[in-house]
Amino acid sequence: MQAPVAFKDFHVSVLTEEDGVIEIRVTVSSKMTVSVFEKVLSKHIAAAQPLPGFRRLKGGKTPNVPKEVALHLIGPSKVKKAAIKKIINRAVAEYVEKENLDASKNLKVLQSYEELEATFEPGKEFCFDAAVHLTGS
Repeated sequence: MQAPVAFKDFHVSVLTEEDGVIEIRVTVSSKMTVSVFEKVLSKHIAAAQPLPGFRRLKGGKTPNVPKEVALHLIGPSKVKKAAIKKIINRAVAEYVEKENLDASKNLKVLQSYEELEATFEPGKEFCFDAAVHLTGS
């Protein structure tokens, strides 16, 4: 295992590197989990059908719905899944770019979404393992 590569909101450790595949462990800061979750929740609220008990304002905007209520009505699993996808894509893309890796679009997360969803909690550190496939190596 190599020394971790630090980024602004997460750090990446290389677990193995063989046959054009790099297995990495990404640990995401609590700050990033909160910010991504809040953005994803806001987008889901804006895109949602009118929430029961809350009228839309002129222009089709949803009024200030308490986040807990909106999360319950939209579905916490749906928002968590979208936040996890966004975090994974952003972290791996930044790592590949910083390390100047010639990676294919084929990314494999080594845990299932159910496992990731069970461990994901906004405001807490989040960790996942991924396999990045290199092209032309």
